Amino acid sequence: MSEDHGDSANIAFVGCGNLGMAILSRAIRSEVIDPATTVVIERDAERRAEASGLGARATDDAAAARGAQLLVLAVKPQHFLEAAQAIGALSHATCVVSVMAGWSSATIRATLVAGGDVDRGPRVVRAMPNMAAQVGVSMTAIARGAGATSDDVADAVRLFSAIGTAVEIREELMDAAVAAVGSAPAYLYLLAEAQISAGETMGFDAATARAMAIQSILGAATLLAHDGRDPAQLRAAVTSAGGTTAAAMRVFEQGGFTAMVAAAMEAARARSVELGK
Repeated sequence: MSEDHGDSANIAFVGCGNLGMAILSRAIRSEVIDPATTVVIERDAERRAEASGLGARATDDAAAARGAQLLVLAVKPQHFLEAAQAIGALSHATCVVSVMAGWSSATIRATLVAGGDVDRGPRVVRAMPNMAAQVGVSMTAIARGAGATSDDVADAVRLFSAIGTAVEIREELMDAAVAAVGSAPAYLYLLAEAQISAGETMGFDAATARAMAIQSILGAATLLAHDGRDPAQLRAAVTSAGGTTAAAMRVFEQGGFTAMVAAAMEAARARSVELGK
């Protein structure tokens, strides 16, 4: 983490499900954090055992997070108030990095402060990664929140760089980031499901249909990441006039594919807004 925190910084993970564990394990393996000074607060005994196996101290007592300089808040949005009550009041000495959808940094800070003096509450950074963190290729959107400093943002970027790529955005875009980043893997999984199902209908066995769908999506994404052309140009490059791909594109266009994706993303954004109320 930053020089202000130092290598001996106390770090707490509150909630260590699939996402929290991915962040924890990869940050430890890449030596971004020191497991000897890291505590994990988690109800699930198997998750606690997994965290202990990485060298971190694991407990189900949320009060153990109070002395941390950096607190990664990785509980589900609907469990935040319960977690906050269990953690207790935090001071300005703690930087909270929240990966929860919906909850604004101002609300998080006000909920975790003691005595109603919000300015003395914890500094808050918000982050929105996705489940590709499990294999180290997540995109994470990071926003500087209430009371946070540039060093806090730098620490968050370093932490989330252990699970992939991190970019800084304005906090008012975090609900949109839920749609564009957090929920995004599901869009591709739905496409893969549809391709596999169609492949089986066409006569491929399940294993072959799955392999074809996965490698096609992976290959297309890899080319998009490394080629200088934008998606529209790459699509045009594979779409010959009167050809097979053109026939497929017509069906997508007739079905309103682009509008459907936009509507789905807006629904995800709107739900994120609701979760913060």
